[in-house]
Amino acid sequence: MADKPKLDDVAKKAGVSLSTASLVLSDQGRISADTRMRVLEAALELGYRQKRKKSDDRHSPEKPDIAILLDIDPEWSIVLTLIRPVIQEFELTVRQAGFNTILIPISRSEPDGEVAEKIRSSGAVGVATIHYASPELVLMLEAAGMPVVIIMNSSFQDRFYTVCVDDFQGAYEGASFLIRSGHRRIGYLDCERAGLPVLPVDRFFGFKKAVEEFSVEFDDTMRGRMPRDGDACATDWLEDFLRSATSARAASGVGAGARRGMTALFTLDDELAIRVITVAGRLGIKVPEELSVIAPGDMLDYSLCYVPPITTMRIDTSYMGRVSAQMMLNRITRNPQELHVLKVKQLLVKRGSVRNITNS
Repeated sequence: MADKPKLDDVAKKAGVSLSTASLVLSDQGRISADTRMRVLEAALELGYRQKRKKSDDRHSPEKPDIAILLDIDPEWSIVLTLIRPVIQEFELTVRQAGFNTILIPISRSEPDGEVAEKIRSSGAVGVATIHYASPELVLMLEAAGMPVVIIMNSSFQDRFYTVCVDDFQGAYEGASFLIRSGHRRIGYLDCERAGLPVLPVDRFFGFKKAVEEFSVEFDDTMRGRMPRDGDACATDWLEDFLRSATSARAASGVGAGARRGMTALFTLDDELAIRVITVAGRLGIKVPEELSVIAPGDMLDYSLCYVPPITTMRIDTSYMGRVSAQMMLNRITRNPQELHVLKVKQLLVKRGSVRNITNS
C-alpha cells in the first residue's frame, strides 16, 4: 500500500516552502491567490487530507451534522421552489443513515475564508452546496478532510464530486419537441445566471444540436440575451425582441427581419419564460396561438393560480436530493478515491404553452 501523502509532498508538488503549504492548508497568513490555488490543487491531486481536530462537547452531537450551503443573495430567491425538494430529500436520506443536517446561509460576496470558518465552527462532517461553488473553498474543505458534494452546478464536474442536470440533453429534447410539433422558425432567449457560466452554454448547444439535426433554419439573429435585471432597458429590449418575432407586427433594426415569422421561443428557464409571456400579453401576442414557449426548469410553483402554465423540461429535484445524499454518505463512510459525477435527465411536462401546428 502506498504511503499517505505528507505535507512535505504537497509543498514540493506546489513548488513552495513547507511553512507556506502549512499556512495555506490551515487558512492562515497572507498568501497570494495564485500560490493558494497551487497548494490546494496539489493537495487535491495527491489526495492529502489534514487530520481533523476533535470537536469540543458543544459540537459533538449524538448524530453528526452535514452542512447544506444556502445562497441568500436576492437574485437567487427565484430558485427556492426548485431547490426545496432537493433539501427535503437530502435531509430525509441522511437522517435515515444517522446524520442530521444544518443550513448555513452564505452570500457570494463573502470571502472563502469566512465561509470555511462558518462550516468549521458548525462541526459538520461534510458539505453539500446547491448552485454555489467556489473552487478555492472546495479545495480548502477537501484538504481539511471534509467531503464536498456540489449540486446543480456543472461548472466543476471534472474536478469535484457533482450531481447536476443534463442541461445539454434536456435542451435537445425540448427543442426536438418544438420541431416535432411543426415549428420551423424557433428563437432562443437566454440571460446570465450568476455563478453558473456553463448553464447557458450547455442549454444553447443542446438546442442547437436539435435544430441542426432536423435541418431547421436558425442564425444568430434569432438568438437573444436578456439584459441584467438592474438594466432599466431590459423590459424595452424584450418588447422589441418579441415585436419582431411575429409576421403580423412591424419589424425594424438589426436582426428584426430575420426573426419575423417566429412561431416558437425556447427560453433558458421558466423564470425567463414567465417574463416573455407577461410582456407578450401586454403586446397582444397570444401564447401559444401566435408564439409557443418552452423552457427547462420548473423553478416556478405551478400550483399557484397566478403562475401561467408553461411547458417545461422538468428537473426531478427530489431524485437529485436523494442521490446527492447517497453520494455524500458514500464519501463520508467509504472515502472513495475516484471522482463521481451524476447527471440527472429532464422530463417533458406539457402544460399548454406549445401549440402543435403540424396539421394546421
